[in-house]
Amino acid sequence: MIEAGDEKSISLSDAERVIQELASVFFEANGKSSTGDSEPHNGDDRRLPDVEARYRTLVEQVPAVVFMIFLDRGISEAYVSPHIEAALGFSQAEWLDDPIRWYRQIHPGDKERWNIETAQMVLSGEPLRSIYRILARDGHTVWFHCEVKMVRAEDGHPWFVHGIAFDITELKKAEEELQNSRADLEKRVEERTKELALTNKMLQLEIGERKRVQEDLLGARHELEIRVQARTVELGIANDILKSEMIERKRLEKSILEISEREKRRIAQDLHDGLGQHLTGVAFLSKVLADKLAEKLFAEANDAAKIARLVNEAINQTRELARGLLPVPSGSQGFVSALRHLASDVEELFNVSCLFRDEDAIPIRDIDLATHLYRIAQEAVTNAVKHGHSRQVVIDLRHRGGTVALSIYDDGVGFPDVPEHKEGMGLRIMNYRANMIGASLKIQKNPNGGTMVTCVLPLNGNE
Repeated sequence: MIEAGDEKSISLSDAERVIQELASVFFEANGKSSTGDSEPHNGDDRRLPDVEARYRTLVEQVPAVVFMIFLDRGISEAYVSPHIEAALGFSQAEWLDDPIRWYRQIHPGDKERWNIETAQMVLSGEPLRSIYRILARDGHTVWFHCEVKMVRAEDGHPWFVHGIAFDITELKKAEEELQNSRADLEKRVEERTKELALTNKMLQLEIGERKRVQEDLLGARHELEIRVQARTVELGIANDILKSEMIERKRLEKSILEISEREKRRIAQDLHDGLGQHLTGVAFLSKVLADKLAEKLFAEANDAAKIARLVNEAINQTRELARGLLPVPSGSQGFVSALRHLASDVEELFNVSCLFRDEDAIPIRDIDLATHLYRIAQEAVTNAVKHGHSRQVVIDLRHRGGTVALSIYDDGVGFPDVPEHKEGMGLRIMNYRANMIGASLKIQKNPNGGTMVTCVLPLNGNE
Protein backbone atom coordinates (compact mmCIF):
# COMPACT_ATOMS: atom_id res chain seq x y z
CA MET A 1 0.00 0.00 0.00
CA ILE A 2 1.47 3.37 -1.12
CA GLU A 3 1.01 5.97 1.59
CA ALA A 4 2.03 9.65 1.54
CA GLY A 5 4.21 11.10 4.27
CA ASP A 6 6.87 8.35 4.43
CA GLU A 7 10.55 9.26 4.73
CA LYS A 8 11.76 11.14 1.67
CA SER A 9 15.35 9.83 1.79
CA ILE A 10 15.06 6.21 0.62
CA SER A 11 17.31 3.53 -0.81
CA LEU A 12 17.28 2.34 -4.41
CA SER A 13 15.58 -0.98 -3.45
CA ASP A 14 12.85 0.89 -1.56
CA ALA A 15 12.39 3.21 -4.52
CA GLU A 16 12.01 0.27 -6.92
CA ARG A 17 9.43 -1.32 -4.59
CA VAL A 18 7.37 1.89 -4.57
CA ILE A 19 7.57 2.19 -8.38
CA GLN A 20 6.43 -1.45 -8.78
CA GLU A 21 3.44 -0.84 -6.49
CA LEU A 22 2.54 2.31 -8.47
CA ALA A 23 2.86 0.41 -11.78
CA SER A 24 0.69 -2.44 -10.48
CA VAL A 25 -2.07 0.06 -9.73
CA PHE A 26 -1.84 1.42 -13.27
CA PHE A 27 -1.67 -1.94 -15.08
CA GLU A 28 -4.46 -3.38 -12.96
CA ALA A 29 -6.62 -0.41 -13.95
CA ASN A 30 -5.49 -0.76 -17.55
CA GLY A 31 -6.59 -4.42 -17.57
CA LYS A 32 -10.02 -3.40 -16.30
CA SER A 33 -10.27 -0.76 -19.00
CA SER A 34 -9.47 -3.30 -21.73
CA THR A 35 -12.21 -5.73 -20.50
CA GLY A 36 -14.80 -3.01 -20.34
CA ASP A 37 -14.74 -2.61 -16.53
CA SER A 38 -14.26 1.13 -16.12
CA GLU A 39 -15.92 1.69 -12.75
CA PRO A 40 -14.03 4.09 -10.44
CA HIS A 41 -12.01 2.65 -7.52
CA ASN A 42 -14.16 1.59 -4.51
CA GLY A 43 -17.27 2.68 -6.38
CA ASP A 44 -16.19 6.32 -6.23
CA ASP A 45 -18.44 8.28 -8.60
CA ARG A 46 -16.43 11.47 -8.26
CA ARG A 47 -16.31 13.53 -11.44
CA LEU A 48 -12.96 13.19 -13.23
CA PRO A 49 -11.42 16.18 -14.96
CA ASP A 50 -12.51 16.32 -18.60
CA VAL A 51 -9.07 15.82 -20.20
CA GLU A 52 -10.28 16.28 -23.77
CA ALA A 53 -12.15 19.52 -23.08
CA ARG A 54 -9.88 21.08 -20.46
CA TYR A 55 -6.40 20.39 -21.85
CA ARG A 56 -6.48 19.90 -25.61
CA THR A 57 -7.13 23.49 -26.77
CA LEU A 58 -4.69 25.07 -24.29
CA VAL A 59 -2.02 22.39 -24.06
CA GLU A 60 -1.52 21.83 -27.79
CA GLN A 61 -0.35 25.46 -28.09
CA VAL A 62 2.37 25.05 -25.43
CA PRO A 63 5.89 24.35 -26.80
CA ALA A 64 6.41 21.59 -24.24
CA VAL A 65 5.32 18.00 -23.60
CA VAL A 66 2.27 17.97 -21.32
CA PHE A 67 1.11 14.61 -19.99
CA MET A 68 -1.60 13.27 -17.70
CA ILE A 69 -2.54 9.71 -16.68
CA PHE A 70 -5.29 8.41 -14.39
CA LEU A 71 -3.72 5.56 -12.42
CA ASP A 72 -7.09 3.97 -11.61
CA ARG A 73 -8.29 4.14 -15.21
CA GLY A 74 -5.35 2.69 -17.14
CA ILE A 75 -4.00 3.68 -20.54
CA SER A 76 -7.47 4.56 -21.89
CA GLU A 77 -7.46 7.68 -19.74
CA ALA A 78 -3.84 8.73 -20.52
CA TYR A 79 -2.95 11.86 -22.46
CA VAL A 80 0.20 13.37 -23.95
CA SER A 81 0.36 16.57 -25.99
CA PRO A 82 1.24 16.49 -29.73
CA HIS A 83 4.59 18.20 -28.98
CA ILE A 84 5.90 14.71 -28.11
CA GLU A 85 6.39 14.07 -31.83
CA ALA A 86 8.39 17.27 -32.39
CA ALA A 87 10.51 16.58 -29.31
CA LEU A 88 11.15 12.80 -29.57
CA GLY A 89 9.84 11.69 -32.97
CA PHE A 90 7.00 9.51 -31.56
CA SER A 91 3.39 10.29 -32.45
CA GLN A 92 0.72 10.61 -29.76
CA ALA A 93 -0.72 7.22 -30.71
CA GLU A 94 2.68 5.48 -30.63
CA TRP A 95 3.50 6.96 -27.23
CA LEU A 96 0.14 6.06 -25.65
CA ASP A 97 -0.22 2.58 -27.21
CA ASP A 98 2.85 1.32 -25.33
CA PRO A 99 2.32 1.86 -21.54
CA ILE A 100 6.04 1.53 -20.70
CA ARG A 101 7.58 3.21 -23.72
CA TRP A 102 8.30 6.33 -21.68
CA TYR A 103 10.30 4.27 -19.17
CA ARG A 104 12.30 2.50 -21.88
CA GLN A 105 13.22 5.87 -23.41
CA ILE A 106 14.78 7.21 -20.18
CA HIS A 107 18.55 7.41 -20.56
CA PRO A 108 20.20 4.44 -18.76
CA GLY A 109 22.33 6.86 -16.77
CA ASP A 110 19.20 8.60 -15.38
CA LYS A 111 16.89 5.62 -14.63
CA GLU A 112 18.23 4.95 -11.12
CA ARG A 113 17.86 8.61 -10.15
CA TRP A 114 14.39 8.71 -11.74
CA ASN A 115 13.29 5.69 -9.65
CA ILE A 116 14.46 7.33 -6.43
CA GLU A 117 13.00 10.79 -7.16
CA THR A 118 9.67 9.35 -8.35
CA ALA A 119 9.39 7.22 -5.24
CA GLN A 120 10.11 10.28 -3.09
CA MET A 121 7.32 12.14 -4.92
CA VAL A 122 4.89 9.26 -4.26
CA LEU A 123 5.82 8.94 -0.59
CA SER A 124 6.13 12.62 0.29
CA GLY A 125 3.38 14.04 -1.91
CA GLU A 126 5.77 16.82 -2.99
CA PRO A 127 6.01 17.68 -6.73
CA LEU A 128 8.90 16.20 -8.67
CA ARG A 129 11.17 18.82 -10.22
CA SER A 130 14.19 17.41 -11.97
CA ILE A 131 16.14 17.13 -15.23
CA TYR A 132 16.33 13.89 -17.21
CA ARG A 133 17.78 12.69 -20.47
CA ILE A 134 15.32 10.97 -22.82
CA LEU A 135 16.25 8.98 -25.93
CA ALA A 136 14.44 10.08 -29.08
CA ARG A 137 13.27 7.71 -31.81
CA ASP A 138 16.48 8.23 -33.82
CA GLY A 139 18.64 7.60 -30.74
CA HIS A 140 19.80 11.14 -30.00
CA THR A 141 19.51 12.45 -26.45
CA VAL A 142 17.00 15.13 -25.49
CA TRP A 143 17.27 16.94 -22.14
CA PHE A 144 13.98 17.69 -20.36
CA HIS A 145 13.21 19.79 -17.30
CA CYS A 146 10.23 17.98 -15.75
CA GLU A 147 7.57 19.29 -13.35
CA VAL A 148 5.39 16.34 -12.17
CA LYS A 149 2.77 15.99 -9.43
CA MET A 150 0.78 12.97 -8.31
CA VAL A 151 -2.76 13.64 -7.02
CA ARG A 152 -4.36 11.25 -4.55
CA ALA A 153 -8.03 10.55 -4.06
CA GLU A 154 -9.74 11.26 -0.77
CA ASP A 155 -9.17 7.66 0.32
CA GLY A 156 -5.40 8.05 -0.15
CA HIS A 157 -5.14 5.96 -3.29
CA PRO A 158 -3.12 7.37 -6.21
CA TRP A 159 -5.61 9.03 -8.54
CA PHE A 160 -3.73 10.66 -11.44
CA VAL A 161 -0.33 12.07 -12.37
CA HIS A 162 0.08 15.19 -14.45
CA GLY A 163 3.09 17.20 -15.48
CA ILE A 164 4.99 19.11 -18.12
CA ALA A 165 8.42 18.59 -19.66
CA PHE A 166 10.39 21.45 -21.24
CA ASP A 167 13.04 20.68 -23.85
CA ILE A 168 16.26 22.28 -22.53
CA THR A 169 18.66 20.51 -24.89
CA GLU A 170 19.93 23.77 -26.37
CA LEU A 171 20.49 25.16 -22.87
CA LYS A 172 22.49 22.07 -21.89
CA LYS A 173 24.55 22.34 -25.07
CA ALA A 174 25.25 25.97 -24.26
CA GLU A 175 26.28 25.03 -20.70
CA GLU A 176 28.62 22.36 -22.05
CA GLU A 177 30.12 24.80 -24.53
CA LEU A 178 30.52 27.32 -21.72
CA GLN A 179 32.34 24.78 -19.55
CA ASN A 180 34.60 23.83 -22.45
CA SER A 181 35.25 27.50 -23.14
CA ARG A 182 36.06 28.10 -19.47
CA ALA A 183 38.53 25.22 -19.41
CA ASP A 184 40.09 26.44 -22.63
CA LEU A 185 40.25 29.96 -21.24
CA GLU A 186 41.98 28.79 -18.06
CA LYS A 187 44.50 26.90 -20.13
CA ARG A 188 45.12 29.90 -22.33
CA VAL A 189 45.44 32.16 -19.26
CA GLU A 190 48.07 29.84 -17.82
CA GLU A 191 49.98 29.78 -21.09
CA ARG A 192 49.64 33.52 -21.41
CA THR A 193 50.95 34.02 -17.87
CA LYS A 194 54.10 32.13 -18.75
CA GLU A 195 54.48 34.16 -21.91
CA LEU A 196 54.02 37.40 -19.96
CA ALA A 197 56.69 36.37 -17.46
CA LEU A 198 59.12 35.78 -20.30
CA THR A 199 58.06 38.96 -21.97
CA ASN A 200 58.61 40.91 -18.76
CA LYS A 201 62.23 39.75 -18.66
CA MET A 202 62.72 40.78 -22.25
CA LEU A 203 61.01 44.10 -21.52
CA GLN A 204 63.47 44.92 -18.78
CA LEU A 205 66.26 44.47 -21.28
CA GLU A 206 64.50 46.64 -23.81
CA ILE A 207 63.95 49.49 -21.33
CA GLY A 208 67.63 50.25 -21.27
CA GLU A 209 67.76 50.23 -25.05
CA ARG A 210 64.72 52.45 -25.26
CA LYS A 211 66.24 55.04 -22.96
CA ARG A 212 69.14 55.34 -25.37
CA VAL A 213 66.78 55.53 -28.33
CA GLN A 214 64.68 58.14 -26.52
CA GLU A 215 67.62 60.45 -26.28
CA ASP A 216 68.17 60.11 -30.00
CA LEU A 217 64.47 60.77 -30.60
CA LEU A 218 64.55 63.96 -28.57
CA GLY A 219 67.24 65.31 -30.85
CA ALA A 220 65.32 64.22 -33.94
CA ARG A 221 62.12 65.69 -32.54
CA HIS A 222 63.67 69.13 -32.17
CA GLU A 223 64.81 69.02 -35.78
CA LEU A 224 61.37 67.80 -36.90
CA GLU A 225 59.61 70.61 -35.05
CA ILE A 226 61.67 73.16 -36.92
CA ARG A 227 60.75 71.53 -40.23
CA VAL A 228 57.06 71.27 -39.24
CA GLN A 229 56.96 74.97 -38.41
CA ALA A 230 58.41 75.81 -41.80
CA ARG A 231 55.93 73.46 -43.53
CA THR A 232 53.04 74.92 -41.54
CA VAL A 233 53.86 78.37 -42.83
CA GLU A 234 53.95 77.01 -46.39
CA LEU A 235 50.61 75.23 -45.93
CA GLY A 236 49.05 78.37 -44.45
CA ILE A 237 50.03 80.32 -47.53
CA ALA A 238 48.75 77.53 -49.81
CA ASN A 239 45.51 77.38 -47.83
CA ASP A 240 44.96 81.12 -48.20
CA ILE A 241 45.54 80.80 -51.94
CA LEU A 242 43.12 77.86 -52.13
CA LYS A 243 40.46 79.78 -50.19
CA SER A 244 40.82 82.69 -52.58
CA GLU A 245 40.50 80.37 -55.55
CA MET A 246 37.43 78.71 -54.03
CA ILE A 247 35.82 82.10 -53.40
CA GLU A 248 36.59 83.15 -56.95
CA ARG A 249 35.27 79.87 -58.33
CA LYS A 250 32.08 80.21 -56.35
CA ARG A 251 31.70 83.78 -57.61
CA LEU A 252 32.23 82.59 -61.20
CA GLU A 253 29.72 79.74 -60.75
CA LYS A 254 27.20 82.21 -59.41
CA SER A 255 27.86 84.58 -62.28
CA ILE A 256 27.50 81.77 -64.84
CA LEU A 257 24.23 80.66 -63.27
CA GLU A 258 22.94 84.23 -63.17
CA ILE A 259 23.97 84.78 -66.79
CA SER A 260 22.27 81.52 -67.76
CA GLU A 261 19.04 82.49 -66.01
CA ARG A 262 19.26 86.00 -67.48
CA GLU A 263 19.70 84.60 -71.00
CA LYS A 264 16.79 82.24 -70.46
CA ARG A 265 14.63 85.20 -69.42
CA ARG A 266 15.78 87.19 -72.44
CA ILE A 267 15.04 84.32 -74.83
CA ALA A 268 11.69 83.72 -73.17
CA GLN A 269 10.87 87.42 -73.46
CA ASP A 270 11.90 87.41 -77.14
CA LEU A 271 9.75 84.35 -77.79
CA HIS A 272 6.79 85.96 -76.07
CA ASP A 273 7.14 89.52 -77.40
CA GLY A 274 8.73 88.74 -80.76
CA LEU A 275 7.87 85.36 -82.22
CA GLY A 276 4.69 85.06 -80.16
CA GLN A 277 3.31 88.41 -81.34
CA HIS A 278 4.36 87.68 -84.90
CA LEU A 279 2.60 84.34 -84.88
CA THR A 280 -0.46 85.98 -83.33
CA GLY A 281 -0.58 88.37 -86.28
CA VAL A 282 -0.20 85.52 -88.74
CA ALA A 283 -2.98 83.61 -87.00
CA PHE A 284 -5.27 86.63 -87.18
CA LEU A 285 -4.57 87.17 -90.92
CA SER A 286 -5.05 83.45 -91.56
CA LYS A 287 -8.42 83.56 -89.82
CA VAL A 288 -9.46 86.62 -91.84
CA LEU A 289 -8.33 84.92 -95.06
CA ALA A 290 -10.21 81.75 -94.17
CA ASP A 291 -13.39 83.75 -93.49
CA LYS A 292 -13.12 85.59 -96.82
CA LEU A 293 -12.53 82.41 -98.78
CA ALA A 294 -15.44 80.77 -97.01
CA GLU A 295 -17.73 83.69 -97.95
CA LYS A 296 -16.78 83.24 -101.63
CA LEU A 297 -17.21 79.49 -101.30
CA PHE A 298 -13.65 78.81 -102.39
CA ALA A 299 -12.38 75.31 -101.71
CA GLU A 300 -9.16 76.78 -100.32
CA ALA A 301 -11.10 78.06 -97.29
CA ASN A 302 -10.50 74.77 -95.44
CA ASP A 303 -6.77 74.98 -96.12
CA ALA A 304 -6.69 78.54 -94.80
CA ALA A 305 -8.57 77.46 -91.66
CA LYS A 306 -6.09 74.60 -91.18
CA ILE A 307 -3.20 77.07 -91.47
CA ALA A 308 -4.83 79.28 -88.83
CA ARG A 309 -5.22 76.28 -86.52
CA LEU A 310 -1.58 75.21 -86.97
CA VAL A 311 -0.41 78.77 -86.31
CA ASN A 312 -2.45 78.83 -83.07
CA GLU A 313 -0.84 75.56 -82.04
CA ALA A 314 2.58 77.11 -82.75
CA ILE A 315 1.59 80.07 -80.58
CA ASN A 316 0.71 77.71 -77.70
CA GLN A 317 3.99 75.85 -78.11
CA THR A 318 5.86 79.15 -78.12
CA ARG A 319 4.12 80.18 -74.90
CA GLU A 320 4.96 76.83 -73.26
CA LEU A 321 8.58 77.15 -74.38
CA ALA A 322 8.77 80.70 -73.02
CA ARG A 323 7.21 79.61 -69.71
CA GLY A 324 9.77 76.78 -69.46
CA LEU A 325 12.60 79.27 -69.87
CA LEU A 326 10.98 81.89 -67.65
CA PRO A 327 8.82 79.89 -65.19
CA VAL A 328 8.40 82.66 -62.62
CA PRO A 329 6.61 85.75 -63.90
CA SER A 330 7.40 89.12 -62.39
CA GLY A 331 5.21 90.54 -59.67
CA SER A 332 4.62 89.85 -55.99
CA GLN A 333 2.48 86.79 -56.73
CA GLY A 334 4.64 85.47 -59.58
CA PHE A 335 6.32 82.75 -57.50
CA VAL A 336 3.03 81.47 -56.08
CA SER A 337 1.48 81.51 -59.55
CA ALA A 338 4.45 79.56 -60.96
CA LEU A 339 4.14 76.83 -58.30
CA ARG A 340 0.40 76.61 -58.94
CA HIS A 341 1.08 76.17 -62.68
CA LEU A 342 3.71 73.54 -61.86
CA ALA A 343 1.20 71.49 -59.86
CA SER A 344 -1.35 71.76 -62.66
CA ASP A 345 1.19 70.76 -65.34
CA VAL A 346 2.33 67.74 -63.31
CA GLU A 347 -1.24 66.51 -62.92
CA GLU A 348 -1.92 66.90 -66.64
CA LEU A 349 1.40 65.46 -67.85
CA PHE A 350 1.86 62.51 -65.47
CA ASN A 351 -1.79 61.79 -64.52
CA VAL A 352 -1.08 62.01 -60.78
CA SER A 353 -2.52 64.10 -57.96
CA CYS A 354 -0.38 67.21 -57.29
CA LEU A 355 -1.67 69.65 -54.67
CA PHE A 356 -0.27 73.15 -54.03
CA ARG A 357 -0.79 74.83 -50.64
CA ASP A 358 0.35 78.33 -49.71
CA GLU A 359 -0.64 78.96 -46.09
CA ASP A 360 0.54 82.35 -44.79
CA ALA A 361 3.11 82.56 -47.61
CA ILE A 362 5.04 85.84 -47.91
CA PRO A 363 5.40 87.17 -51.49
CA ILE A 364 8.93 86.79 -52.91
CA ARG A 365 9.71 89.67 -55.25
CA ASP A 366 13.34 88.81 -56.02
CA ILE A 367 13.04 87.08 -59.41
CA ASP A 368 16.42 85.29 -59.11
CA LEU A 369 15.58 83.98 -55.64
CA ALA A 370 12.12 82.86 -56.75
CA THR A 371 13.57 81.11 -59.82
CA HIS A 372 16.04 79.10 -57.70
CA LEU A 373 13.23 78.00 -55.34
CA TYR A 374 11.03 77.10 -58.30
CA ARG A 375 13.77 74.95 -59.88
CA ILE A 376 14.28 73.14 -56.55
CA ALA A 377 10.54 72.41 -56.35
CA GLN A 378 10.46 71.34 -60.02
CA GLU A 379 13.36 68.89 -59.56
CA ALA A 380 11.84 67.44 -56.35
CA VAL A 381 8.44 66.91 -57.98
CA THR A 382 10.03 65.31 -61.05
CA ASN A 383 12.05 62.92 -58.86
CA ALA A 384 8.92 62.01 -56.87
CA VAL A 385 6.99 61.05 -60.01
CA LYS A 386 9.71 59.49 -62.15
CA HIS A 387 11.91 57.78 -59.55
CA GLY A 388 9.58 57.51 -56.54
CA HIS A 389 6.58 56.32 -58.62
CA SER A 390 4.34 58.55 -56.53
CA ARG A 391 0.61 58.90 -57.07
CA GLN A 392 0.15 61.88 -54.75
CA VAL A 393 2.49 64.88 -54.46
CA VAL A 394 2.06 67.96 -52.25
CA ILE A 395 3.87 71.29 -52.76
CA ASP A 396 3.65 73.27 -49.52
CA LEU A 397 4.77 76.91 -49.15
CA ARG A 398 4.43 78.64 -45.81
CA HIS A 399 5.91 81.28 -43.52
CA ARG A 400 7.59 79.93 -40.36
CA GLY A 401 8.77 82.61 -38.00
CA GLY A 402 11.62 84.39 -39.76
CA THR A 403 11.86 81.88 -42.62
CA VAL A 404 10.04 80.71 -45.73
CA ALA A 405 9.69 76.93 -45.93
CA LEU A 406 9.12 75.14 -49.24
CA SER A 407 8.28 71.45 -48.76
CA ILE A 408 7.57 68.75 -51.32
CA TYR A 409 6.43 65.37 -50.03
CA ASP A 410 4.99 62.32 -51.76
CA ASP A 411 3.66 58.80 -51.17
CA GLY A 412 6.20 57.01 -53.37
CA VAL A 413 8.68 54.25 -52.67
CA GLY A 414 10.99 56.57 -50.78
CA PHE A 415 14.43 57.94 -51.44
CA PRO A 416 17.25 55.33 -51.49
CA ASP A 417 20.10 55.63 -49.00
CA VAL A 418 23.12 56.46 -51.16
CA PRO A 419 26.54 57.89 -50.23
CA GLU A 420 26.90 61.61 -50.67
CA HIS A 421 29.57 61.22 -53.37
CA LYS A 422 27.14 59.10 -55.43
CA GLU A 423 24.30 61.63 -55.49
CA GLY A 424 22.76 62.26 -58.89
CA MET A 425 23.19 65.47 -60.84
CA GLY A 426 19.69 66.63 -59.93
CA LEU A 427 20.38 66.42 -56.18
CA ARG A 428 23.71 68.19 -56.53
CA ILE A 429 22.07 71.01 -58.48
CA MET A 430 19.31 71.30 -55.85
CA ASN A 431 21.92 71.59 -53.09
CA TYR A 432 23.91 74.07 -55.14
CA ARG A 433 20.86 76.28 -55.76
CA ALA A 434 20.00 76.21 -52.06
CA ASN A 435 23.56 77.26 -51.14
CA MET A 436 23.44 80.04 -53.73
CA ILE A 437 20.48 81.70 -52.03
CA GLY A 438 21.62 80.98 -48.46
CA ALA A 439 18.94 78.33 -47.83
CA SER A 440 19.18 74.88 -46.23
CA LEU A 441 18.00 71.77 -48.08
CA LYS A 442 16.98 68.59 -46.29
CA ILE A 443 15.92 65.34 -47.96
CA GLN A 444 14.49 62.66 -45.70
CA LYS A 445 12.04 59.79 -45.57
CA ASN A 446 8.45 60.79 -44.95
CA PRO A 447 7.13 59.14 -41.74
CA ASN A 448 3.93 58.30 -43.64
CA GLY A 449 5.85 56.81 -46.58
CA GLY A 450 7.63 58.36 -49.52
CA THR A 451 10.10 61.25 -49.46
CA MET A 452 10.01 64.77 -48.04
CA VAL A 453 12.21 67.56 -49.45
CA THR A 454 12.35 70.75 -47.38
CA CYS A 455 14.08 74.00 -48.34
CA VAL A 456 14.16 76.65 -45.60
CA LEU A 457 15.13 80.21 -46.57
CA PRO A 458 15.85 82.89 -43.93
CA LEU A 459 14.01 86.07 -44.89
CA ASN A 460 16.69 88.69 -44.11
CA GLY A 461 15.14 91.09 -46.59
CA ASN A 462 14.77 88.40 -49.29
CA GLU A 463 10.98 88.54 -49.33
